[in-house]
Amino acid sequence: MAGSSRRDDDFLVGGINAVDEILRRRERPLAVLFCRERPGPRLAALIDRAKAAGATVKTVPDQQLDRLCGHRRHQGVVARVAPVAAVSLEKLLASLDPARQPVLLAVDEIKDPQNLGSIIRTAAAAGAAGLLLPDRRTAGLSPTVAKVASGGLEYLPVCRVGNLVGALEKCRERGFWLAGTVVDGGTSIYAADLRRPLVLVVGSEARGLRPLVRRTCDLLLTIPMHAALNSLNVAAATAVVLFEIRRQQDNGAAGRGE
Repeated sequence: MAGSSRRDDDFLVGGINAVDEILRRRERPLAVLFCRERPGPRLAALIDRAKAAGATVKTVPDQQLDRLCGHRRHQGVVARVAPVAAVSLEKLLASLDPARQPVLLAVDEIKDPQNLGSIIRTAAAAGAAGLLLPDRRTAGLSPTVAKVASGGLEYLPVCRVGNLVGALEKCRERGFWLAGTVVDGGTSIYAADLRRPLVLVVGSEARGLRPLVRRTCDLLLTIPMHAALNSLNVAAATAVVLFEIRRQQDNGAAGRGE
């Protein structure tokens, strides 16, 4: 189930944390809250807040929650909300100041919704300024992605792009460096100078970056491994690189007295 569920205006989000962040941010209207018949204390508190926000609350069996959400990890709650509003690449780039060294994240053929959701959560936590999400050959913003992102979609602007290479070229024109991740053969993330406006490009676990996307990048980054392992899971690897970028940029800002 990719993108919106059933209708363009019918996006379903499951999980207490994910729904809680929607209520906190108040940027996406919450129309209906479906919840299990005997809620625990956390869910009961969430129901009270949803009612206060004007949502309709419906008590349904867990089996119906399973069907609505597409999985059983909904924690007894599924919300019907407005879909995530995508921002155009032009608007996203115009909102960013390269002098502040913003970091964008681009995903290349990440098809596993669990991985995409985890990547979104990490990117939001690391302070990424936006996500470039291709329209094709990539997981959509499904209920599973929203659940795993655990509220991250409420903090990370999403830009849907038809041509990832073309979008990366536009970012370069606006002063961004393009840094792709590779299993080996790249510069160590601890040796590279990442204190600059960056687009971090991550590829699928099975194939990595597509050749054209790889050639488009200005630099390639590798995580040094200290065990006989081929690589980390793509979501884990993305987290390592994003927080190394954050560490370098924060230390650089501190050195400049910002």
